[in-house]
Amino acid sequence: FSPQAHQELETLEEEMGQMQDCARLFEVALPEYKQMKQCRREIRLLKGLWDVIIYVREIWSLDQTVRAWDAYSGLEGTVKDLTTSLRAIAELQSPALRDRHWQQLMKAIGVTFSINDATTLADLLALQLHRAEDDVRDIVDKAVKELGTEKVITEVSHTWETLEFSYEAHHRTGIPLLKSDEQLFETLEHNQVQLQTLLQSKYVEYFIEQVLSWQNKLNVADTVIFTWMEVQRTWSHLESIFACSEDIRIQLVEDARRFDVVDAEFKELMFKTAKIKNILEATCRPHLYEKLKDFQHRLSLCEKALAEYLETKRVTFPRFYFISSTDLLDILSKGTQPRQVMALEVLCSAD
Repeated sequence: FSPQAHQELETLEEEMGQMQDCARLFEVALPEYKQMKQCRREIRLLKGLWDVIIYVREIWSLDQTVRAWDAYSGLEGTVKDLTTSLRAIAELQSPALRDRHWQQLMKAIGVTFSINDATTLADLLALQLHRAEDDVRDIVDKAVKELGTEKVITEVSHTWETLEFSYEAHHRTGIPLLKSDEQLFETLEHNQVQLQTLLQSKYVEYFIEQVLSWQNKLNVADTVIFTWMEVQRTWSHLESIFACSEDIRIQLVEDARRFDVVDAEFKELMFKTAKIKNILEATCRPHLYEKLKDFQHRLSLCEKALAEYLETKRVTFPRFYFISSTDLLDILSKGTQPRQVMALEVLCSAD
């Protein structure tokens, strides 16, 4: 223990007192100076520790003859117990300890106590922690492991509090569409793996509800985003067909009407979603997944009808088998414009 450290702290405490006086004078909030108080407490404990160390060294330096005496044996036992207690006290300085861990320690040693700024080394030694050294070690080890779990949950929470969807306007209608974000997908996958790893740990018990809650939120987000992107791709493809091809709308009247209904509902959903900033808030809305699956089903019916329509054209005109579905749709959509159809066929033949 260094007297210089004590003097430096005293100087800082005097400055702290002056600053507090000034703060009261100007009626401003008083800083708590938690670090200063913690430093004073630790120096007090450290002073007591070094006093004990000096005494122990003096005992070990006694003449060999006295070691056979009962008085020495008793003193040696006391010193060993003291050493064990000090080791336990040192471990209990871990910042990972929370109130629940102190409660567990009280239960283990059968003594109720409180830890605060006024706690002295004598108070801690009175707990006779040498009797529960293994319990102390286990509790501290558990606290450290749980701190790791706590940090992961905090990290996941902070990450998803700030994550937002990116949008891009549809080239024809201008409605906001979800932008494919690789960073988002990587973060989502990474956090899901982290939470799954936590669930396999034996130190997750205290946090189990939080971990399961976050796992559920991210699983929902994952499923919804994947389905959403699929619906969006299908909608974009069909929108360019049913909205721009009057001929196909005439040929597929029922499916054109079906698409119009989905189109209106999908646009309404996208405009509403664009007003919601947070990704989890947007994806975890009630019944959203069911709505997207319904969109997916109805759009698939439109896709199927369109594929069957194209197949009938290919059966009637076998040369269409050598043309891609996209080009064929383009040709059919210009059925009333022969010159454009001929130009397209020439291009397709050249390919």
